Amino acid sequence: MFPMQCKNLLDFLLSISLPLLLSSAVIASELENEQLNFSGFATLGAVLSDSDHHGYRKDIGSDEGVYADEIGFKQHSLLGLQADWNISPSFDAVYQAVLRDLPNPSFDRYTTLAFLRYELNTNWSIRFGRTAPDLFLLTEYRDVDFAYIWATAPNEVYGIIPFRSIDGIDISHSKRLFGGVFKSKVFTGVGETEIASSEVVETLGFEDLLGLSLSFEHFNWLVKVKYTQSKIANEPASNTLLTEVISQLPDTLWPNSDGFSQALRVKGKAVQYASVSGQYQWQNWLASAELAQITSEAKAIPKLTSGYAALSHQINAHQFYGIYAFTESNNYFFNEVGVNEALLEELIDASVKALNFYAANQQTLSIGWRWDINSYMATSLQWNHSRIEEHSNTLWLDRPGQHGDKEKINVLLLTLNLVF
Repeated sequence: MFPMQCKNLLDFLLSISLPLLLSSAVIASELENEQLNFSGFATLGAVLSDSDHHGYRKDIGSDEGVYADEIGFKQHSLLGLQADWNISPSFDAVYQAVLRDLPNPSFDRYTTLAFLRYELNTNWSIRFGRTAPDLFLLTEYRDVDFAYIWATAPNEVYGIIPFRSIDGIDISHSKRLFGGVFKSKVFTGVGETEIASSEVVETLGFEDLLGLSLSFEHFNWLVKVKYTQSKIANEPASNTLLTEVISQLPDTLWPNSDGFSQALRVKGKAVQYASVSGQYQWQNWLASAELAQITSEAKAIPKLTSGYAALSHQINAHQFYGIYAFTESNNYFFNEVGVNEALLEELIDASVKALNFYAANQQTLSIGWRWDINSYMATSLQWNHSRIEEHSNTLWLDRPGQHGDKEKINVLLLTLNLVF
């Protein structure tokens, strides 16, 4: 098994690295311009898990899980290239591609950043194009694993949002205030990504997105507050099929079937994401925390609260850390009156799965070690112990035929991170 896994790893790395390296070499040779700068980052990551039922994945956009007796390389391995073109002192362009395992790979999906930026003055700037939605403490370097201590950002907060970019505009302002730096940003646009379950991969888009990000940095501490609202742009295909079937059932089998099917629909429903986060550094210690909440008008997207607290200590080139993370929401239990449950068992089961897809309830304790080998290379080893509640495995993938049972899972992560 292991030689085959190594071959798969090599095939994966070659498939994503050769096109990028060749294209960057051609560009670099033809556009030798001191104002055009290239940089890159890469992660080689291996995952081990002890669960036969729940497959580990980095976020809910992944359609492949890592189960017991497997070594998963695709979840955390990636290769990124960024080009920065300083057109003038106040005008520049940025392009970033991140090649990683995707359910539906394409040039568009690999492109995470592609924007033009204009600095009106030292305080104001505006960006047009593809940018990262400013939702998290680690928004600007979410995929640059070298930039943070952990082997991976906590899934409970970062895994539930697979969106990497939005197409639109943002306006930023910064100023010195109370001895620190206050920054504010407003952004708007549209976005699209894949959401995967054990049975199907769906495309989900957002529109009318409007967000606000506020941050204040003062010496050794940083605080951020963020709020974003948007509307779901499309109805997932599987949801459309399910609601059409239910709506056509007679009242003798399912009273108010049309009303129930309409409640399952998500297109046009508003979704809100709010978070507060911060970090504090003193001597060789660093504390970080993030608390987020998702609310929506859609019954299929219940109120979900998640967060984490992390503490690390540095000794020379080594950092040792611990993380506690959680996510919680209410589960849906079928209790519709008058429904012929014996005859409609499969439809009821599909409805419960749809209404509980985002109902994540789990807690994770992590301990880890990072070694900064040099200024451009670091390795991290992290152990996660997750406790998943029944029917709350949103962040994982079930094996075919398995159900969302309650389980305690151990996961080992080993990553090698590079910047160049």
